[in-house]
Amino acid sequence: MRLTADIFLALRYLRPKRTFISVITLLSVLGPILGVALLIIVTSVMSGFDRDIRERILDMQAHIQVLPTGMHDVLGLPVFDTTEDIMKALNAAGAEGSPIIEGPILIQLRNQVEAKYVRGIVPETEKRVTGVFERIEGKFNIAEGEALIGEELALQLGMGIGDQFLIHSPKQLAKSIHWDEKGRIQAREADEVYLPEEVTIAGIFSMGVYEYDASLVLVHIDQAADLFGLDWGSATSVHARVPDPFSMDSITNELRQQLPQARVVTWQEANQKLFGALRVEKNLMFFLLTFIVIVAAFGIAGTLITVAVQKTREIGILKAIGMSSGLVARVFMLQGTLIGMLGTAAGTGLGLTIIHYRNEVAAVLAKVMGVEIFPKELYHLSQIPALVTERDVLVIVGVSLVICMLASLVPALYAAALSPARALQEEN
Repeated sequence: MRLTADIFLALRYLRPKRTFISVITLLSVLGPILGVALLIIVTSVMSGFDRDIRERILDMQAHIQVLPTGMHDVLGLPVFDTTEDIMKALNAAGAEGSPIIEGPILIQLRNQVEAKYVRGIVPETEKRVTGVFERIEGKFNIAEGEALIGEELALQLGMGIGDQFLIHSPKQLAKSIHWDEKGRIQAREADEVYLPEEVTIAGIFSMGVYEYDASLVLVHIDQAADLFGLDWGSATSVHARVPDPFSMDSITNELRQQLPQARVVTWQEANQKLFGALRVEKNLMFFLLTFIVIVAAFGIAGTLITVAVQKTREIGILKAIGMSSGLVARVFMLQGTLIGMLGTAAGTGLGLTIIHYRNEVAAVLAKVMGVEIFPKELYHLSQIPALVTERDVLVIVGVSLVICMLASLVPALYAAALSPARALQEEN
């Protein structure tokens, strides 16, 4: 196949013989390789974290929360006096629900007191709403007097299945003190002091999120009602699960019409700040790492300018025998594009390879550096998450190629502007 003049010259200048240009050409290719590889690795890991977080949220949180807006409250939180109408509306909309009573508590183990959060559940219906029961050691079907605690909380307090601790309700604690006429806090009479609830640990769950594993205590909903002085059948919210958590607009719209007295919140709305932060972090990392490609582009521009300077006489001869300035510019644009394509292709291959063997690479780096890159105790991950999307790869490849092409524009214009007479005169 015959090559056109611009392609022939671009390839010829790309692989010069016995000159230092071949070395700097090779170095200029390394820039896009490293930049593209890092971009693919970082964006894939960030996408993997985003996916894992969404999966965990869907596993431990309800798809929909139905929250009250009334004035009857517990510790400033509104409650439902009954959930019958809500459960009927959920069933009619094609969702499954489970009532919840939750609020702050104090737990006591001997002389150690910790502020935590209690959630009263109905085990039979909670199984259909969240995936806590799939991540538990022990039994999930708790009765009154039994509790489930997170793995981190069990480690903090040194407790295990079968151990007992006390639960203090802030509302009940408030009844044991009063303010006298001078505004001083006084203890009530002994016959009015309440006794805390004693519970036995029936199971230990591990959701892989520190906030839940270190702070959440699950008890039966009837016991939670007693703790907060509520009537049986009341709830602070109703959690619901739908068949498709990514397509539930019709269900939420129907619920909002059927339950005007309540507030319907989806899992995306409840976690929009978290997802927004992850999106901003990913975009920021992409923006910062793009500068590696930009710096590499300066290397490409420097290489092409060096070629143009060394080939000044040759360019002058070519222009003297009739080669147009546009064709000369195209030679250097093609050369820069070819360098960018080589670097981008190699960087894409390197990045995808490292992502595929990311856990093995992390293990080797941990041995060499003596530091674990992704500590399992901190991230609760058996392996580094990664998600390679076609869109991310295409954007990275496209940005790299555009930057490399723009970098070759200045050398191309410089070469095109050379006067044949001056070029030949300078070489002589």
